[in-house]
Amino acid sequence: MEKIVLSICIPAYDANGEAKGLFARNLDMLKKQTLKDFEIIVTDNSENNTVKNLCENPLYQSLHIKYFKNPRKGIAVNTNEAIKRAGGKFIKILYMDDYLANENSLQDIIDNFKGNWLVTGCGHDKGDGKIKNIHFPKYNKNIYLGKNTIGSPSVITIKNESPLLFDEDLTWLLDCDYYKRLYDKYGEPEILNKINVVIGLGKHQMTNLLGYKTKWKERKLMQKKYGKNRLLKLFELW
Repeated sequence: MEKIVLSICIPAYDANGEAKGLFARNLDMLKKQTLKDFEIIVTDNSENNTVKNLCENPLYQSLHIKYFKNPRKGIAVNTNEAIKRAGGKFIKILYMDDYLANENSLQDIIDNFKGNWLVTGCGHDKGDGKIKNIHFPKYNKNIYLGKNTIGSPSVITIKNESPLLFDEDLTWLLDCDYYKRLYDKYGEPEILNKINVVIGLGKHQMTNLLGYKTKWKERKLMQKKYGKNRLLKLFELW
C-alpha cells in the first residue's frame, strides 16, 4: 500500500475549556484543503473528553482523524507521541490552537518541500479572526539560546525518515532546541516566505503560563547541553 503524503500531527490539550472553539477552527480549515492525501494524528493530554468528542463529531468524519488519549503529560511528550504514530512521507506539526492560513496551505508545503525540513511564514490571531504581525522565518546560529527567528513549531514540516523528537525536559525552549538539532543534522531549512499558518495567541498559551523557576531550569538544561560559556548570553536574550 502506497504511503500517504502528509501526516498532520496535532498535540491537543483542553486548557480552561478553550479547546472546543480553538480546535474546531483548526479542523474547519483542514476540511477545506485542496490537498486531500493526508492523515490527522491527534494525541490528547486532556482530563476531559472535549477534544475526543470533536474528533468524533460527524462534521469531521471526512478527515479520518486518528485519535489517541495520551496519559503522559507535557507539550513535548504529547508532540512526540503524535510524531511516532505518523505514517506519511512528511510530518506537519500543527498545534491545536493554530490553523492553516488558506485552502492551499498543505499543497504549498508539498510543492515546495525539496530537502529535509521546511519552515513557512505565519500570521497571528488574537481571537478576533484578524491576521496580524506577519512573520517570515530565518535561521540564526544562536537560535538555541532563545532567539527564535523561526517561530512556533506549527510552521515546520519534516521528512518522516527517523524524525527527530522534541526534548521532553523542555517546554519554553523546546522549539529553539529542536531547530538547533535539525540544523545540526540537516543544515539550514528550506524557507517558504508565504503566510502558511496562523498562530493563535491568548492566555491559554503554555509560554504565558510558565513561571520564572521553570524558565531558569530550562536555561540550566541548555547550559549543560550546549556549553557553560553560553549561559551569559541566555540572560542577555531573556
